[in-house]
Amino acid sequence: MSEASLFISKRKHSITENRVKNVLWYVGECYILLINDKVKYSEKLHVKSSTIPFEDYLRNRLVEDYLIKNKNLLKERISELDEINFGYETNKEYIEKGILKPDKIDIYINKLGLNGILEDSDENVYYAIECKRIRNLGDSTTQYINDIVKFSNREYVKRRLPFEGQLGFIELNSITHIEVYGNINDKLNKEAEITTDTPLQPCTINQNISCSYISKHKRNIGNKEQFSIYHLLLDYSDIVIN
Repeated sequence: MSEASLFISKRKHSITENRVKNVLWYVGECYILLINDKVKYSEKLHVKSSTIPFEDYLRNRLVEDYLIKNKNLLKERISELDEINFGYETNKEYIEKGILKPDKIDIYINKLGLNGILEDSDENVYYAIECKRIRNLGDSTTQYINDIVKFSNREYVKRRLPFEGQLGFIELNSITHIEVYGNINDKLNKEAEITTDTPLQPCTINQNISCSYISKHKRNIGNKEQFSIYHLLLDYSDIVIN
């Protein structure tokens, strides 16, 4: 690759990552709004009145009640995201071992203002965030790791960014995000299906929250390209009640 091509590639990567960071900043702002609203979600009451899995319900409330309704905060921060779209339970496609399969995405985000930056249109390029309840440091973080295995093994059909997002809803006040990230890193070291270049490390996404991390891994398919994951390990211990 020539120096000019390398410069253009790095510039595209930098602009794309900046868009992702701004989206995650906004997720943090919406989380702060949720906290300030003193919202409570009762799993016991939810089970009596709905067939929606509680994990999906928590995600739905974040998307429907906050991410969709407060987009003016994001638009004021970065004008290129004035048409951003948030959805959930969106099905895209991926290939695994030669088989085309459906990929149900927890939080689907497109129209990232990347027309003219990337070759694909804004309609096709998307960023995905997966969500997991964290109710203990054992089974819950194992499920969290399983999502990283999926990122590593799947060949996505449409233009998925070389960045992934993961939200952890920490439901016990006896568990801190520091303990969770340490436990995730311990499990990453033992997971043969994940090639980890850099384990979770603290990073600043939103100055008002301190529970954000970044890790870097390699795909197990194709050119084994590197991808990054931004992690937000949110304290839901005062939000989820029984």
